[in-house]
Amino acid sequence: MVKTLQVRFVKTAMIAITVLLLVVIGAISGIYTYRTYTDVTQLADMLLENRGVPDMGDMGMMNPGGPGRGSVAADDFDWDDPDDMDDDDDMGWFRRDRRITPDHAMSARYFLVLFAEDGSVQKTDTSRIYSISEEKAQEMAQVVLTSGRESGLAERFLYKMRDEDDYTAVVFMDVSSQLSSVLSVIVISFVIAAIGWTLMLLLVIALSKKAITPIAENIVRQKQFVTNAGHELKTPLAIIMANTEALELYTGESKWTRNIKDQTKRLSGLMQNLLTLSKMDEPDLKLPKDEFDLGKLLIESAAPFEEPARKKKIRFSVDAAPVTVRANRDSMGQLLGILFDNAVKYTPEGGVISAGIRTENKYVILEQRNSIDPADAVEDPGRLFERFYRSDSSRTRKKGGYGIGLSAARAIAQANGAEIGAMYTDQETIVFSVIIMV
Repeated sequence: MVKTLQVRFVKTAMIAITVLLLVVIGAISGIYTYRTYTDVTQLADMLLENRGVPDMGDMGMMNPGGPGRGSVAADDFDWDDPDDMDDDDDMGWFRRDRRITPDHAMSARYFLVLFAEDGSVQKTDTSRIYSISEEKAQEMAQVVLTSGRESGLAERFLYKMRDEDDYTAVVFMDVSSQLSSVLSVIVISFVIAAIGWTLMLLLVIALSKKAITPIAENIVRQKQFVTNAGHELKTPLAIIMANTEALELYTGESKWTRNIKDQTKRLSGLMQNLLTLSKMDEPDLKLPKDEFDLGKLLIESAAPFEEPARKKKIRFSVDAAPVTVRANRDSMGQLLGILFDNAVKYTPEGGVISAGIRTENKYVILEQRNSIDPADAVEDPGRLFERFYRSDSSRTRKKGGYGIGLSAARAIAQANGAEIGAMYTDQETIVFSVIIMV
């Protein structure tokens, strides 16, 4: 039990840590990539505006190459004016209009091609890059001009195009170093995250046993209490039943003796189901399995319920073809008994109970269906397998159920490697299916 809870605790904790690390890595990588992209595109916009001259134009910095189109002369820039020098901080880290210094512009690797209105090449500037010839630059620019796209990626270059009245400019920025930086940040982030994840795993494993020990001990005590109480109650219940039957021999049957026997049977059934649940919940439980005829077991399990069904005028039928399965025969018989008992309790007078077996591919499917009162239907039939679940408070009191029979049936099915489910075929019929792999 402790080991099972410890594994679940570690898995849950590491899933949360993994999600957190992925969010942090994604945020760091995304912010750095966005920052790098805005720097490159801002510089490309400046070069397009100034026809390839690396000044800062209207952004307020001097033109290192001398006054040009849209530039500000050195004498016009006040290096002591806070309005000129501190705007960068006010604009924020994520703003696209963050200033680019002349050093950024001078260190950039790019080439630019200007086209005249008639489409002829007016200017080709490859002075800032040596790996691209003028012919290659014109060829790449012509492809961009033909595509009509204003921006995009071509090989290792980010390009932007601007169409003015008298010219069209296409600038190509070499972003290989930026891509390498972004990739390095992502790789380093993942390496650090992997190291942190490993350290956290070791820490969680070291602390997990201490964290879940109180819970595990509490669960073990609960199971021990249920088991001990069940065994202790068996003897008094048997004595009560025997004394009641002996009393009937002397005084005859009465409504009081019938009530005593009925309630004793109910309590015996409750304790049996509780003991079954307690046993099936053991994490290391391994039921002995052998091959047996499921059809024969179905007939044997249905026989004790035919008389109670007859008293309620219920039509009871079993279609059990011989089918061999591998499971624990005793526990499967108990499962079938729970299904038939549940069917007899909740099938109204004059209703129908049926059971049958069919094979489908590698599975054996046992189906038990019965009529129900539409008032007993629940929105989600899967909830019927929850412990102590009932659709309303009167359902249990009127019909003798405690809400744990089907929970025990599910536990038995899972212990045998089978699946059990429920569904409504209409408002007055419910079907319970047990699926067993051959």
